[in-house]
Amino acid sequence: MKKRKKIGLICSAGGHYTEMLQLWDAFEDYPKFLLTYREVTTKDQKGAYYVENIFRGPLAFIKGVVKTFMILLRERPDILFSTGSEIAAPAFYFGKFLFGTQLIYLECSAQVYRPSLTGRCVYPITDLFLVQWEPLLKKYGPKAKYVGGLI
Repeated sequence: MKKRKKIGLICSAGGHYTEMLQLWDAFEDYPKFLLTYREVTTKDQKGAYYVENIFRGPLAFIKGVVKTFMILLRERPDILFSTGSEIAAPAFYFGKFLFGTQLIYLECSAQVYRPSLTGRCVYPITDLFLVQWEPLLKKYGPKAKYVGGLI
């Protein structure tokens, strides 16, 4: 029997988390975990790991990045999937260069004409980079794939 790939789902709280929840059923047959920030909206999510919000200062950044590394070391996901935001960058770079993880990034549906900072940071290393608006194809390049509105 073929082993199902383990998927790490990564997103910040708020809109990115809402988008992840809208896609949640697509991952129901796979072992998975969520990596996010602990906020009112995310605090009760089953199978979640919580890290410091890396934008709350230098110490929070260091703590968040170290904890992200420890979570990936423990979970060893085969695939990392993210709807954004900044929380994805450290996880994607650790996943790619230390664990050989496949990376899939879905640009936020709010990004219609301009790439997000996180999208620009992870684009070079992703295995699959998806945009939900056709105008973004010109801004990113040949690796970006337009899939229509998924959310």
